[in-house]
Amino acid sequence: MVRTPNPRLSLLALNNTSPAKKRPFRKQAHSSVVMSVTFVGLGLNDEKGLTVEGLEEARKADAVFAEFYTNIMPGLDVEKLEFLLGKKIVVLDRAQLEDENGRQILEATGRGKVAFLVPGDPMIATTHVSIMLELARKGIQSRIVHGPSIASAVCGATGLQSYKFGKTVTMPQESGVPGSLVEGMMDNRKRGLHSLVLLDVRSDRSKQLTVGEAAAKLVAADPLFESWLGVGVARVGSRDQFVLAGRLGRLQREDFGKIP
Repeated sequence: MVRTPNPRLSLLALNNTSPAKKRPFRKQAHSSVVMSVTFVGLGLNDEKGLTVEGLEEARKADAVFAEFYTNIMPGLDVEKLEFLLGKKIVVLDRAQLEDENGRQILEATGRGKVAFLVPGDPMIATTHVSIMLELARKGIQSRIVHGPSIASAVCGATGLQSYKFGKTVTMPQESGVPGSLVEGMMDNRKRGLHSLVLLDVRSDRSKQLTVGEAAAKLVAADPLFESWLGVGVARVGSRDQFVLAGRLGRLQREDFGKIP
């Protein structure tokens, strides 16, 4: 009769050892505080652009922060937004986010979950990307709740196809037009692509750059722009959004109403 070797005994013999004694299980001590930040996109116009998921995340948060300097939401009322969330919102300015690297947000994660409300879609602004990277370096979890963005809404507002857009450029508030902006638009045109020109926003909410003024700056930078066909859009996502197509030479004289 052939005996089948016990695999466990064979393994023990091979290792020339005996079974280890079981040690009592000990629970590892850990903090009950969940350190996380959820970036929530608010959309384009007012608090109604907030998605259901974004609303739920903000309501569950222990602290809620917001910024409104990277874009202007013309119909937004912070008090209405606070009433909707049932929470107080701490509004941060450019210096607190960029110069201090979002210090207040980072500190708040030590006390629980944080929601950070931003205009449009969260990762369109490079400032928000920098904060997310800083969170990752510190081992703090983060996630994104996307919201409507001008980058996608402009296609619906103008009828232009999204895959026909080239490099996006930003028109600064200061006088003059950067050479890189002109080169970017010229390169897009050579490749048969549209250019999305975003208008920079003044953080102090003083006089803002208008579509007509941006068109005039382009024409002044290079006369070739005067004959270019453009579509100016203002207040996209609101009930009084304004869309007008024409040569830049004409658009520079048009009144698009209140910003943005």
